[in-house]
Amino acid sequence: MIDNNKFKKLLITGANSSIGYAACKKYLKSGYEITALYNNSSNYVDKLIVEHGCKIKAHSINLNDAHQLSEFIKNNQDCLSNISVFVHLAAIHKEIEYENLTAYDLIEHFTVNMVSLFILTQFFSKTMSKNLYGRIVVASSIGVKYGGGSISYAYSLSKHASEFFPNMHRKWSQNNVLINAIRIGATNTDHIKSLGDKKNKHRVSMIPMRRFAEPSEIANEIYHLGSINNTFTTGQVVTVAGGE
Repeated sequence: MIDNNKFKKLLITGANSSIGYAACKKYLKSGYEITALYNNSSNYVDKLIVEHGCKIKAHSINLNDAHQLSEFIKNNQDCLSNISVFVHLAAIHKEIEYENLTAYDLIEHFTVNMVSLFILTQFFSKTMSKNLYGRIVVASSIGVKYGGGSISYAYSLSKHASEFFPNMHRKWSQNNVLINAIRIGATNTDHIKSLGDKKNKHRVSMIPMRRFAEPSEIANEIYHLGSINNTFTTGQVVTVAGGE
């Protein structure tokens, strides 16, 4: 029998996003301690610290600098070795027409969205396997299903790569370490709101449920896969997109 209270330490990237904030609140409500990685400071991170104090520790990390991330892991190994849940939400999403994409644009998207995931997953797969428990949840995008659209090819391509789990995940599962990805559909985030009513009305028309997801709904799915509640699902890509 697993001690439910023993494995309540979360590391989350992208904590300064709408979905990141909702996910953090969900985990905090369930008694988790959080290590939150973010790039640019935001009201979300500040609010979490004010509301929950020592339950959350925030670190500013530029995921476009793989060396900086590796140094962070090296300098915090003792603390990070007890992390039981890793949620990867951090992403760069630059809107660039396919015809105007450069090799640098692709490299930047892959460094932030995929290389950081690789570095952290490589570390946590070892520590979690040693602890005989771990949950890894990777944020992907519904855009993967459609080739990324006309202005998000680099973003969607990097997200597609994030769904490419190493074959080793089968061995991790023998130590109760489970990894899954969520293809997140259009969600009522700050970015979506900034697009304006005209664009949003058209976007909503593409969703069978005729509405955007709320950040809390995505957070619920993240929590399910990244908690003790998930006992037998691993190596899967789950779509949460209102039927799209």
